[in-house]
Amino acid sequence: MINTKTALTFLKGVVTKKSPMYVQFALAKGCNIKCLMCSVVENRSHEKELTLSNIDVLAHNLDKMGVSMLILTGGEPFLRKDLSEVVRIFKKHHIESRLQTNGLLVTEENLQAVIDAGVSEVTISLDTLNIEKQDVINQKEGSYFDILRALALFSKMFPIKGNMTGVNTVVSKSNIHEIPALIDFVTQIGFYVSLIPAHLTDEETKHPDEDTSYLLRKGSEIMEITDTEHNAIDQAYEKIIQMKRDGYHVHNSNRFLRESPDFLKFKKVHWKCSSPDLYFSISPEGRFLPCVDLEIPMDIHMTHPDFLKNYKEGNFIGAIKEKVAACPGCMYACYPEIHYFCRDTSVFIERLFQGAKISRLTRKVMNFDEMVDLAEKIREQYQLKQKNTLVGK
Repeated sequence: MINTKTALTFLKGVVTKKSPMYVQFALAKGCNIKCLMCSVVENRSHEKELTLSNIDVLAHNLDKMGVSMLILTGGEPFLRKDLSEVVRIFKKHHIESRLQTNGLLVTEENLQAVIDAGVSEVTISLDTLNIEKQDVINQKEGSYFDILRALALFSKMFPIKGNMTGVNTVVSKSNIHEIPALIDFVTQIGFYVSLIPAHLTDEETKHPDEDTSYLLRKGSEIMEITDTEHNAIDQAYEKIIQMKRDGYHVHNSNRFLRESPDFLKFKKVHWKCSSPDLYFSISPEGRFLPCVDLEIPMDIHMTHPDFLKNYKEGNFIGAIKEKVAACPGCMYACYPEIHYFCRDTSVFIERLFQGAKISRLTRKVMNFDEMVDLAEKIREQYQLKQKNTLVGK
């Protein structure tokens, strides 16, 4: 649930277009898996993670900047044994923390610790209900069942009403036919799914600025969309949009869903980035970055004694905006969605209604075995539907 301070921060962002509403902090530089589409661990191996005393300074500076909500990510945040202490520090500085995790390290003990420290919502990655395929994407045997175990813990331990715990799904060639089944599953367990087009490296997506490189993207033939999948992409998103109209729990805005196929097929975007005015990212060692994916050759540390002064005086903002303007763009759901929320009235209204719906939503608690059985049932149902469709043709 959004608290009063966060609501005021979002309102300020809508009105001024210059309030940092969404900030991601890559708390941990390491990760316990190596997903096919992600190279963040290799690109951040040289960084040194912030100590708790450094994080206290960072939290103070974020509070002074007006930040009220922070996404703790990585790598994998649960690799930090002091994660609950980190959450407690941000809470002390009036900043709510939301976790973004792969779920494989979640236990009842460490989850209870971060809940006691102040975390009330979390986002977990799940790309398919196909057991073997999820393990291939994560490059980790058994990861599928570990994710469902984490989801069962979230179901048990987070509030059953008005809770915005979510599932992040990367859409690619490997799972495009399976997205409706996944949406059905997430809806039935009472959470929300956010669909993120795969961002993969190739000659077309390399940044034109030689001094800038992408932090997250990695090439994958298994996931790369080719001309052969274009029709499937269009059909899938028509189905997704219809499922959202029918009440399934798709968190993305309608505009984001309409524009996603163009990115998947042609790497084309229909919006201009608003970083760092509305959002930015923080590296494991505390560097101020435009986003989670965009590296810059500037050494701007948010724990530096002069950071707030330089930020308020705009000493480096212009240089960052210049880098952002040269970026071909992305469809990482968080950034365009914040941009739409502040600059597109239809999305703003849609989000208000969606927030009201979520606040009234009550879900049932499901254990691990129930989730495994439900996932298998839904997977078989949708496989049968696809088979019958093919036979009908």
